[in-house]
Amino acid sequence: MSIGSRKTALPDGGGPYVRFQVRYYGRLGVPVGIFAACHHLRMGGRLTPADDRLFADVDNWFIARLPYPPYYADGNTIGAVPWFKPAAASLMVALAPLESLLRRYGIPYDVVRSDDPGTLVYEDDFQIGVLPHVRRAGPRRAG
Repeated sequence: MSIGSRKTALPDGGGPYVRFQVRYYGRLGVPVGIFAACHHLRMGGRLTPADDRLFADVDNWFIARLPYPPYYADGNTIGAVPWFKPAAASLMVALAPLESLLRRYGIPYDVVRSDDPGTLVYEDDFQIGVLPHVRRAGPRRAG
């Protein structure tokens, strides 16, 4: 089984929007994004102290540079999912340390592209937030 790489999976035939996601589903009924997956490792006590600092540093770097979508203010009750826009190429490069964390801890992930990832509910210069067209029902998180 492949753990993950920058080789892009193309579920919708490709497209301008990009998402880094793992191969298990979260509470939103879609594959969990790279930040949430690293947060799961942290909350599960699986990260070494050095890896915990690395995740915190990368997370803080993104917080300082990426606009905060308003749907997060209430805990994302609408269930929006973020995707990068083409203009976020430099931000996507900065995800390399988190990709490395996922590989080190054996968490398979994909870089997916789509022309139409869902119904648009938010947009800024670097990302969109969408309500996915399809969500998975039932058990949502891998143990």
